Amino acid sequence: MSVGEDLRAIADLLAEREIDAATSDALEAALGAARVVLEAAPLADRAALPPGAHHDRVGPLRGFENVVAPPLVFGEPATRDGMLVVNAVARCGARYEGPPGLVHGGIVAACFDEMLAVAQRDAGVGGVTRSLEVRYRRPIRVGEALVFTAGVDHDDGRRALVRGACHVDGELCADATS
Repeated sequence: MSVGEDLRAIADLLAEREIDAATSDALEAALGAARVVLEAAPLADRAALPPGAHHDRVGPLRGFENVVAPPLVFGEPATRDGMLVVNAVARCGARYEGPPGLVHGGIVAACFDEMLAVAQRDAGVGGVTRSLEVRYRRPIRVGEALVFTAGVDHDDGRRALVRGACHVDGELCADATS
Protein backbone atom coordinates (compact mmCIF):
# COMPACT_ATOMS: atom_id res chain seq x y z
CA MET A 1 0.00 0.00 0.00
CA SER A 2 1.08 3.59 -0.57
CA VAL A 3 1.00 6.25 2.15
CA GLY A 4 -2.11 7.74 0.51
CA GLU A 5 -3.90 4.38 0.42
CA ASP A 6 -3.07 3.79 4.08
CA LEU A 7 -4.32 7.26 5.03
CA ARG A 8 -7.56 6.81 3.06
CA ALA A 9 -8.09 3.39 4.70
CA ILE A 10 -7.55 4.96 8.13
CA ALA A 11 -9.99 7.78 7.31
CA ASP A 12 -12.64 5.25 6.22
CA LEU A 13 -12.07 3.18 9.37
CA LEU A 14 -12.45 6.31 11.52
CA ALA A 15 -15.79 6.96 9.79
CA GLU A 16 -16.96 3.38 10.47
CA ARG A 17 -15.62 2.49 13.93
CA GLU A 18 -16.36 3.39 17.53
CA ILE A 19 -13.17 4.75 19.09
CA ASP A 20 -12.61 4.20 22.81
CA ALA A 21 -10.06 6.11 24.93
CA ALA A 22 -7.36 3.43 24.68
CA THR A 23 -7.68 3.25 20.88
CA SER A 24 -7.65 7.04 20.65
CA ASP A 25 -4.48 7.23 22.77
CA ALA A 26 -2.73 4.56 20.65
CA LEU A 27 -3.72 6.34 17.43
CA GLU A 28 -2.55 9.72 18.73
CA ALA A 29 0.86 8.25 19.61
CA ALA A 30 1.31 6.51 16.25
CA LEU A 31 0.11 9.51 14.24
CA GLY A 32 2.26 11.88 16.29
CA ALA A 33 5.31 9.76 15.45
CA ALA A 34 4.36 9.77 11.76
CA ARG A 35 3.99 13.56 11.82
CA VAL A 36 7.50 13.93 13.30
CA VAL A 37 8.92 11.79 10.45
CA LEU A 38 7.11 13.88 7.82
CA GLU A 39 8.17 17.19 9.37
CA ALA A 40 11.82 16.09 9.02
CA ALA A 41 11.43 15.35 5.30
CA PRO A 42 12.51 18.04 2.78
CA LEU A 43 9.89 20.27 1.19
CA ALA A 44 8.75 19.21 -2.28
CA ASP A 45 10.28 21.18 -5.17
CA ARG A 46 7.16 21.74 -7.30
CA ALA A 47 9.15 23.67 -9.91
CA ALA A 48 11.27 20.58 -10.65
CA LEU A 49 8.22 18.43 -11.45
CA PRO A 50 6.61 18.02 -14.87
CA PRO A 51 3.36 20.03 -15.32
CA GLY A 52 0.51 18.42 -13.41
CA ALA A 53 2.71 15.96 -11.49
CA HIS A 54 2.25 17.72 -8.15
CA HIS A 55 -1.53 17.78 -8.67
CA ASP A 56 -1.53 14.08 -9.62
CA ARG A 57 0.35 13.32 -6.40
CA VAL A 58 -1.50 15.50 -3.88
CA GLY A 59 -4.47 17.10 -5.69
CA PRO A 60 -7.83 17.06 -3.88
CA LEU A 61 -9.57 14.67 -6.28
CA ARG A 62 -6.90 12.63 -8.03
CA GLY A 63 -3.90 12.92 -5.72
CA PHE A 64 -2.80 9.38 -4.98
CA GLU A 65 -1.09 10.59 -1.77
CA ASN A 66 -3.97 12.83 -0.63
CA VAL A 67 -6.22 11.45 2.11
CA VAL A 68 -9.09 13.62 0.84
CA ALA A 69 -8.96 12.31 -2.76
CA PRO A 70 -11.18 9.29 -3.61
CA PRO A 71 -8.86 9.24 -5.79
CA LEU A 72 -10.00 9.60 -9.40
CA VAL A 73 -7.78 7.17 -11.31
CA PHE A 74 -7.48 8.24 -14.94
CA GLY A 75 -7.13 5.82 -17.83
CA GLU A 76 -5.78 6.58 -21.28
CA PRO A 77 -7.94 9.02 -23.28
CA ALA A 78 -9.76 7.55 -26.25
CA THR A 79 -11.30 8.99 -29.40
CA ARG A 80 -15.01 8.34 -29.95
CA ASP A 81 -16.89 9.78 -32.91
CA GLY A 82 -14.03 12.22 -33.47
CA MET A 83 -14.11 13.45 -29.84
CA LEU A 84 -11.29 12.96 -27.33
CA VAL A 85 -12.83 11.29 -24.27
CA VAL A 86 -11.13 11.07 -20.89
CA ASN A 87 -12.10 8.42 -18.37
CA ALA A 88 -11.51 7.77 -14.71
CA VAL A 89 -12.71 5.47 -11.95
CA ALA A 90 -13.27 6.38 -8.30
CA ARG A 91 -14.50 4.42 -5.33
CA CYS A 92 -15.91 6.62 -2.58
CA GLY A 93 -15.58 5.12 0.89
CA ALA A 94 -17.46 5.87 4.09
CA ARG A 95 -15.85 9.28 4.54
CA TYR A 96 -17.87 10.48 1.52
CA GLU A 97 -21.24 9.42 2.91
CA GLY A 98 -24.05 11.97 2.71
CA PRO A 99 -27.44 10.33 3.23
CA PRO A 100 -27.03 6.98 5.05
CA GLY A 101 -25.18 4.54 2.81
CA LEU A 102 -24.99 6.96 -0.13
CA VAL A 103 -22.23 9.11 -1.60
CA HIS A 104 -22.71 12.83 -0.96
CA GLY A 105 -23.81 14.59 -4.17
CA GLY A 106 -21.22 17.32 -3.69
CA ILE A 107 -18.44 14.73 -4.02
CA VAL A 108 -19.93 13.55 -7.33
CA ALA A 109 -20.11 17.19 -8.49
CA ALA A 110 -16.47 17.78 -7.48
CA CYS A 111 -15.41 14.68 -9.45
CA PHE A 112 -17.28 16.02 -12.48
CA ASP A 113 -15.55 19.39 -12.13
CA GLU A 114 -12.18 17.63 -12.25
CA MET A 115 -13.23 15.34 -15.12
CA LEU A 116 -14.54 18.15 -17.31
CA ALA A 117 -11.45 20.27 -16.65
CA VAL A 118 -9.15 17.39 -17.62
CA ALA A 119 -11.22 16.73 -20.77
CA GLN A 120 -10.90 20.39 -21.72
CA ARG A 121 -7.16 20.46 -20.99
CA ASP A 122 -6.47 17.23 -22.89
CA ALA A 123 -8.41 18.54 -25.90
CA GLY A 124 -6.17 21.63 -25.91
CA VAL A 125 -8.93 23.99 -24.87
CA GLY A 126 -7.91 26.61 -22.30
CA GLY A 127 -10.07 28.01 -19.54
CA VAL A 128 -11.59 27.22 -16.19
CA THR A 129 -15.04 26.12 -15.05
CA ARG A 130 -17.53 28.93 -15.51
CA SER A 131 -20.59 26.93 -14.50
CA LEU A 132 -21.31 23.32 -13.70
CA GLU A 133 -24.68 21.62 -14.03
CA VAL A 134 -25.02 18.13 -12.58
CA ARG A 135 -28.10 15.95 -13.04
CA TYR A 136 -28.37 13.10 -10.57
CA ARG A 137 -30.16 10.09 -12.07
CA ARG A 138 -29.98 7.67 -9.14
CA PRO A 139 -28.31 7.53 -5.74
CA ILE A 140 -24.79 6.09 -5.61
CA ARG A 141 -24.00 3.69 -2.78
CA VAL A 142 -20.80 4.10 -0.78
CA GLY A 143 -18.13 1.72 -2.09
CA GLU A 144 -19.47 1.41 -5.64
CA ALA A 145 -17.02 1.92 -8.53
CA LEU A 146 -17.92 5.21 -10.24
CA VAL A 147 -16.88 5.22 -13.90
CA PHE A 148 -16.59 8.76 -15.27
CA THR A 149 -16.20 9.84 -18.90
CA ALA A 150 -15.97 13.37 -20.29
CA GLY A 151 -15.27 15.17 -23.54
CA VAL A 152 -15.49 18.57 -25.22
CA ASP A 153 -18.74 18.68 -27.19
CA HIS A 154 -17.78 21.88 -29.01
CA ASP A 155 -15.45 24.85 -28.72
CA ASP A 156 -16.13 28.11 -30.57
CA GLY A 157 -12.83 29.66 -29.48
CA ARG A 158 -14.48 31.74 -26.79
CA ARG A 159 -16.51 29.18 -24.91
CA ALA A 160 -16.38 25.39 -24.74
CA LEU A 161 -19.21 22.99 -23.92
CA VAL A 162 -17.91 19.98 -22.02
CA ARG A 163 -20.06 16.97 -21.11
CA GLY A 164 -19.53 14.12 -18.69
CA ALA A 165 -21.26 11.00 -17.43
CA CYS A 166 -20.97 8.79 -14.36
CA HIS A 167 -21.95 5.13 -14.55
CA VAL A 168 -22.09 2.39 -11.95
CA ASP A 169 -22.26 -1.17 -13.29
CA GLY A 170 -23.17 0.25 -16.71
CA GLU A 171 -26.11 2.29 -15.39
CA LEU A 172 -26.09 6.09 -15.80
CA CYS A 173 -26.12 7.63 -12.31
CA ALA A 174 -25.35 11.27 -13.12
CA ASP A 175 -24.32 13.52 -15.99
CA ALA A 176 -22.87 16.99 -16.16
CA THR A 177 -22.16 19.91 -18.47
CA SER A 178 -19.81 22.82 -18.09
